[in-house]
Amino acid sequence: MTHPPTDNIPDEASHDAPDDRPPIVPYRGTPEALASELRSIAQSINIADVPDDAWPQLAKYCLMVWDWNEKINLTRHTDPERFVKRDLLDSVMLASYLAQNEEVLDIGTGGGVPGILLAILRPDIQVTLCDSVAKKARVAQQMVDDLGLKVPVYPQSVTKVLEDFRYDSLVARAVGPLARLCGWLKEDWHKIGRLLAIKGPKWVEERGEARHRGLLKGVDLRRLVSYRMPDTDSESTILQLSRQRGAQPVEEI
Repeated sequence: MTHPPTDNIPDEASHDAPDDRPPIVPYRGTPEALASELRSIAQSINIADVPDDAWPQLAKYCLMVWDWNEKINLTRHTDPERFVKRDLLDSVMLASYLAQNEEVLDIGTGGGVPGILLAILRPDIQVTLCDSVAKKARVAQQMVDDLGLKVPVYPQSVTKVLEDFRYDSLVARAVGPLARLCGWLKEDWHKIGRLLAIKGPKWVEERGEARHRGLLKGVDLRRLVSYRMPDTDSESTILQLSRQRGAQPVEEI
């Protein structure tokens, strides 16, 4: 498909996930050692759905994003354990809900989670990334180029991308509450199959806010799965939002 031009796109505000843990010095070992360590950690928490040939790519991704993180804030998961138990676990769980050959847009991709990880884990799907913060989009572009992934990257908001394209699934992680996501998509639900949003334990409160503002009118919301985050008392939840049959776009209250 033909892609829109990406030059001269202004920076816009970003939405980072809160994390009150102190920063950790990034891993400085070799890619081979890191790949082995990532696999070992994944096995310890029963992550099994990772192809053997994905581990070198995942290690290379980690080293790149951690290096970039010293120049631009992309992630607070700057060690192998937190990468596997947060970023990789969420991405593996999300990947299990994507059908073969789906066209997927990762909105507000930031450091590439989950989009870049999905492209590594599921080479059968077509992943596209977008981020309205141009400098983060440029970093994402550099990473997908260095990884040899055929992943388009747009320094644009999701609403701008959807002016030209349609997708089977949008995916979102740590880009804002449900009201914000639904506000972005309120006039564009007919252009996508669904939104898959990875949320923390406050998703029920977020749902209530979105309903109060009228942003879930005509939208079907389902909880696909909840799972515990290792070493915490917290859960992650994958929500599926899609346009109800026959529903019309609504204005925000």
